[in-house]
Amino acid sequence: MPENTTYRKIAATSWVSRLLPGSRSTLYLADDHLLLATQMVIFEKYHRFFFSDIEAIVAAKSNRWIWSSVAWAIVIPMGMLWYLARNNWCYVIGACWIFFAGAVLIWNLLAGPTYVVKIQTAAQTRRLKAVERARKYEAFSAIVVPIIVAEQQPKPVSAVAP
Repeated sequence: MPENTTYRKIAATSWVSRLLPGSRSTLYLADDHLLLATQMVIFEKYHRFFFSDIEAIVAAKSNRWIWSSVAWAIVIPMGMLWYLARNNWCYVIGACWIFFAGAVLIWNLLAGPTYVVKIQTAAQTRRLKAVERARKYEAFSAIVVPIIVAEQQPKPVSAVAP
């Protein structure tokens, strides 16, 4: 493998994971492999998946986006409890609460359905958190699957022996 491999970022976890401490995930595309970079607070791990070694990319629909939407929809009326105090500052806090919860709810609904996506080789199976929304997974599949299929095609053997 060449030392100066160029990578192109093809997917990353959402902006929410960038703001909150915890796990962040980014997928990079090279000429002959995918690179999964996972950052957990201050530590980073890298996993390389060569196209010729990939056995499967499995995507299962998840109802996580529905349940998180329900949770945020329940949080919105809780913001109205601030209005019971009948104080100007409580009105401001209640309005900010409702605005924030409503914005997160709308963002979650617009982001679309979620998947649990895993990539499997003979040596490892890893979850690809960077492509767990429907649009990101479809874009990832459109880029990566043709490359994997082309890489795994049998090479023609020459009839002339060297």
